[in-house]
Amino acid sequence: MRINSIMPGAVWQRVVLLSFICWSTHLFASTSNTTSANESPLPALGQIQVFEDVSGTMTLADINALYAESPLSFATAQQKRLKPGFTHSAWWLRVELSNHAATNLALVLALLDARLEHVDFYTSRTDVVSQPVSSRYPLMEFTLAPGERLPVFIRVASDTALTLEPALYSSAAFDALEKRAALWNGGLIGGTLALAWCALLIAYFSRSGPFLVLAALCLMTALFEAAERGYTRVYLWPQATEWSSRSVTVFGCTAVLLFIAFILRIARDEKARLPWRYVLYVFASLECIGAAGAAFGNLFVFAQVGLYVNAVFGFVTVGMAASLARQSTPTARIMLLTMVFSLLNSALRVLETLGSLPPALAWLKSDIHPNPAVAIIGLATHLIVLAAWVNHVGKQRRAARTELADWQRTEHDRLREQVARRTLELNEALRYAEEKNRQKIETLGYVSHDLRAPLATISSYASLLLNRADSKQATLIQAIERSVNYQLALIDELIGYAKAELQPLDIAPTATDLPALLDDIAEYAVALCAQLNNQFHYQALTSLPRQLTIDGRRLQQVLLNLLSNASKFTHDGTVMMTVRARRHEQHWHMGFEVADTGIGIAIEEQSKLFTAFRQIQSVNGSTGLGLFIAQRIVNTMGGELRVSSALQQGTSFSFELIVPFAKDLDASQLSVVPYTSIGSAPARPQPKRWLASAIPPRSDRRDLAVLAKDGRLTDIEQWIETMLAIHPSCTAFLTEVRRCVEALDFPGAEALALAPHETENIS
Repeated sequence: MRINSIMPGAVWQRVVLLSFICWSTHLFASTSNTTSANESPLPALGQIQVFEDVSGTMTLADINALYAESPLSFATAQQKRLKPGFTHSAWWLRVELSNHAATNLALVLALLDARLEHVDFYTSRTDVVSQPVSSRYPLMEFTLAPGERLPVFIRVASDTALTLEPALYSSAAFDALEKRAALWNGGLIGGTLALAWCALLIAYFSRSGPFLVLAALCLMTALFEAAERGYTRVYLWPQATEWSSRSVTVFGCTAVLLFIAFILRIARDEKARLPWRYVLYVFASLECIGAAGAAFGNLFVFAQVGLYVNAVFGFVTVGMAASLARQSTPTARIMLLTMVFSLLNSALRVLETLGSLPPALAWLKSDIHPNPAVAIIGLATHLIVLAAWVNHVGKQRRAARTELADWQRTEHDRLREQVARRTLELNEALRYAEEKNRQKIETLGYVSHDLRAPLATISSYASLLLNRADSKQATLIQAIERSVNYQLALIDELIGYAKAELQPLDIAPTATDLPALLDDIAEYAVALCAQLNNQFHYQALTSLPRQLTIDGRRLQQVLLNLLSNASKFTHDGTVMMTVRARRHEQHWHMGFEVADTGIGIAIEEQSKLFTAFRQIQSVNGSTGLGLFIAQRIVNTMGGELRVSSALQQGTSFSFELIVPFAKDLDASQLSVVPYTSIGSAPARPQPKRWLASAIPPRSDRRDLAVLAKDGRLTDIEQWIETMLAIHPSCTAFLTEVRRCVEALDFPGAEALALAPHETENIS
């Protein structure tokens, strides 16, 4: 919550205005009282005689007998005799009233001290005069006839400090005095309660502990002022005279205790260096003892304890104020201001009680007891403390918000610079790592390629030597061949890795004859399915276009990989490939699906299926690269390879591609070709003619099938070179095999090797 700050100038203006109003009201009240006294002259009290009953047990009869026997026992009261202070004695006052007027006079004789416990009035008319319940002072109301003389005895006994100053008023003047006192006291007590309410609201909304203590301090001060003026006896606990006397000391000590707590709480929250802190703790403990003792113990003792402790605390406060004056912190200035006003209020109270106000402060005198003008200073003290503290807290919060905003802005700039610097460093490190990695891969490729040539030469010469060697030499030469082939296999793996890293998968769409492409794929699929006694079915679900702008080689690689996987994981089952096409504007939406009735794939394995070198199970030594390669090709072509499978129920792989029409083609080439379902393995597309004209022998093709199934790239290239040397007429077949090997299409090479042929030409 934002607390509106109160400017110090406005505070002083309010204090000055409040003082002016008090002074004006005081002058008006004094003038009214003087006028009333002039209009209705009262009988004089005359001399007040005082007798101290040390035993405190004498009765009215004893006092009358004593006065009759020895009138001099009652001494004429001096000023100091009227204020005996703390004493265990009972004090008897004798006054004699006379009415010299010609009319009856309604009079009020009162002792203007609400703290007195036991006050009894005796006259010759009655032994004890009853006191009105609604009165806050001990008083006696009576009427004097013309020429009547009335002696009055007053017995006063109390555990509090005694002040024996009876005052005589007419009934009308006393009522006017009480009304003016109610006006002053109501403003004083009500203003203090209003301050308590304001401090409580601020404490609630700002969650501030010092304001909560300040609210309790204002409330306790209001209760102290009410108890000292007798309002607690009238309104809170009527007829409880003893508790009314005790409450003054209890509330006074509690108010000082809260004042100390307020100072300590401010010092703790503001981390201010407060001198004599432990002395304050000692005084706080003494105030607690004084309040508890005054409430439940001997009031005579603890009332004096509270008075003397508060007097000493006043001197300590002077020392603390002097120490705080040397500090320039806002908290120190606020506490100094608070202590100065508290000392001023306490000093005025003491001077007014002793009747020693200097002439310069004579305007503070009042016929209302206790003096409200002095109490107003206490109200002003609380007002200034509240205003100064609100102003201080407001400045603190504004400074805190400004500091927080500056810190956030600085921290944001620092983090932004740090992130930018760190990002630049990471980018530099990444570029450096990529460059070093590229250099290493290039070096790896160059070295592997250079190593492969001499090893291939050694392998070729070993083959030639093997043809001319005897059995003992053949064993040694075969050992050399095995070692060379093993080294060539490792080098081929390195070359393949370097090629994949340096030359990412590329797609080159061209005008492709779709029916011819599907013929080739179906031909390979028939051969693949025959190995494990599977039936192959191919079906065009819709009419298909004759030509498409697509990379036919990559599409064939995907389908052959899927068909190879399907045939490997299916035994005595069925493998089916379906194709569908849908024309939309200048594009064909092509859908391909390869399904089988094999072992299926568990659900938890399907998410890991397209990871490189991931296998469902080890079958025929495969490396698990087929699906990974197929997924990369499909993604590059703009599609997505999806799988649907269940254990022992088969698997289905499908994907869709958006393919544009082939450019620069006439209308006849854009027509669609209807396809019908093709049966199982015996009903397959017709093999190409060149395959029937020149192919290697069956035994050599079986070797090729084994090499292709194992993915042995170097051995396949060596096999091709050997076949070119032995069977030059099979160049077309060997060229097709080389094309499959360069595309890493090992299933296609395997299908070429295992495809049945009408004629086998052996040169």
